[in-house]
Amino acid sequence: MKKIPNSQFPIPNSRGFTIVELLVAMGLFVILIGIATGGFVRALRTQRAVVALMAANDNASLTLEQMAREIRTSYNFNKISETELQFVNSHNLVVFYRLNEGTIERGTEDALLQRTYKKITADNVKIAHFKIILFGNELGDGYPPRITISLSVSSTSKYLENILTNIQTTISARILDT
Repeated sequence: MKKIPNSQFPIPNSRGFTIVELLVAMGLFVILIGIATGGFVRALRTQRAVVALMAANDNASLTLEQMAREIRTSYNFNKISETELQFVNSHNLVVFYRLNEGTIERGTEDALLQRTYKKITADNVKIAHFKIILFGNELGDGYPPRITISLSVSSTSKYLENILTNIQTTISARILDT
């Protein structure tokens, strides 16, 4: 058998990639995927934070509305402290609202003057500041009592520990003291 020298079969122009070209292309691909993944993760965290903040604000607004509904039809208001209010509601029950360890609690007093408190804020809400201002509670002043409640709300989410939303409302009692 006769051996044919390599020169008789020329190698056609090579159209493949070198190892260096493949490494550079793969490196650029990994960098671009890393940047895109980082942006996607950041967008997901932001979305979670916004949802948690909206839920906390909705729950705090619901708590304020519950308080306002009961205060409107009540009488004999007494501000015990900056963070505690006492009054008699439309069912002639003595009711208390107070801030206790980041939650708002509603308390009632029984015939033996024993107070029972229940939390009315949701678990995902943390009340940082709570202040009650009572106006027009003097007998014979001709004005209905007005209670201004202001609070600062944050979420218990680890992403929103330092973000506070301030909410304030003024409630006017329907019963006019004469």
